[in-house]
Amino acid sequence: MKSVDKSLGDWLARIDPDGSRYLFNGICKNWETIVGQETADLVKPLGRKNSTLILGAQDSMVIQEFSFLSSQILELINSFCGSEFFDKVRVELLMGRTPLDRELVKKPRSRPPAKKPLKLGGLKEDLQINSPVGKCYAKYVKFFE
Repeated sequence: MKSVDKSLGDWLARIDPDGSRYLFNGICKNWETIVGQETADLVKPLGRKNSTLILGAQDSMVIQEFSFLSSQILELINSFCGSEFFDKVRVELLMGRTPLDRELVKKPRSRPPAKKPLKLGGLKEDLQINSPVGKCYAKYVKFFE
């Protein structure tokens, strides 16, 4: 039987053999830190294809401007990565697509505390204590005590 660390290592090697997914995820999470607040407000990471970074912008004026600044963005990203991870930048219109620099899964709201039923425990005498239903009902009653 394989150990957990060996199995986990094998699994990670299959889904991300060169670590590029992990590295790109780090770029997205740290986007504002890497490129700065002003740039992060105008362009957002949309994805990657091979060695091309795909960014999204709200309008064509921003796309035009950042086509001239692509070498500076590449320099910032590659210095964050510690190697030449990307060699091109492509800027596209967002057009309703979700940028990858924001948290997509929101924390669930906490549940309100359960209210104790008025006639709790009234069935204890009617149920067999050792039956599955009796044990479940006993735990239910204990939950509210």
